[in-house]
Amino acid sequence: LSKLQDKVDPLPWSDVEGRLTSELGTPPDELFATIEHEARNAASFGQVHRARTKDGQDVALKVKYADVERQLAVDLGLMRRVVPLFNIFVPKVGLRVIADEMSKALTAELDYEQEARFTQTIHRNLVGLPNVVIPRVLPEYTTRNVICTTWFEGHKITDRAKVDELGVDIHELMRRITHAFTHMVFVDGVFQSDPHPGNILFRGEGGQPEVCILDFGQVKELPAAFQDKMLTASFAYMVRDVEGFMRAVVDMGVMSERDMSQAKPLIVEFFDKYFEMSPADAKQLDFDKIKADVQGVVGRIENVTIPQDIILYGRMFGLLAGVFTALDDRINGLILAQPIIMECLMKSKMAKMSAAT
Repeated sequence: LSKLQDKVDPLPWSDVEGRLTSELGTPPDELFATIEHEARNAASFGQVHRARTKDGQDVALKVKYADVERQLAVDLGLMRRVVPLFNIFVPKVGLRVIADEMSKALTAELDYEQEARFTQTIHRNLVGLPNVVIPRVLPEYTTRNVICTTWFEGHKITDRAKVDELGVDIHELMRRITHAFTHMVFVDGVFQSDPHPGNILFRGEGGQPEVCILDFGQVKELPAAFQDKMLTASFAYMVRDVEGFMRAVVDMGVMSERDMSQAKPLIVEFFDKYFEMSPADAKQLDFDKIKADVQGVVGRIENVTIPQDIILYGRMFGLLAGVFTALDDRINGLILAQPIIMECLMKSKMAKMSAAT
């Protein structure tokens, strides 16, 4: 999957130059004071070149590949054909919903004008968070196939050698990332759902690192009603309210009350045994036994419904867990971030109560 992040072979400058000229109406070497002909990075849908505007702003120009929409359509068609095969093995889980949501997210990622709008929205939403940077969009250099944002000079979030060299406080780094994404989900209801290591940078030294979140092509807007349900479930989870968590999951439509009662032993065991476990500790678990326990419960459950609105949240959560594990697998990132999550949950609750009155 790392090849989909920032390790794709870039196109030659001649191809990019033609694309930029067609999109922006002027050859890039004339439009900008300077522009690097060699891409800074290249991913699955496009590549990024650093440039400087004539008024002195350093910017990132992301240019979409010309043939990517056709290639994506082929890949998504293949995925849809494969889903029924996997449904044979996991018939109680609605894989079609997952495939459809991922298809929508990937297709939306091709529209750079929409990405620009989401970037501007999240920039406004997070502008007050200390040491969290969201790039600004330069709309005069942005089209459906090109997006221009302010440049952030930093290091890849999982570059442990650079973290150690700069003496960065890893826990503070994790807190700031968590604060940003928790705020997006529970306060704003609009979040970036693709926080792989290529999309999070850091800079600074010691205890005051600055974090920059990039690439708002995959963004999820949560309906207010579902955001409330997620808020309730997360609050119950944080305070280890098993019964409250189960009620919230049923209310979200994941399981019926009958099926939830069947799953209760697994949930209780998770809260008791695994809640505070670090990734390093998790490596010592007997996964064959856990798998057998899960399969035994699943066999008694009639149906599991994955709500469409939670799929990209789950993806975001999983990718962040991977980032935190790469930073320090001795720390349970969720426990470290618990005060921040609780603060955002309470802030959201108070805002909704105030709006209701």
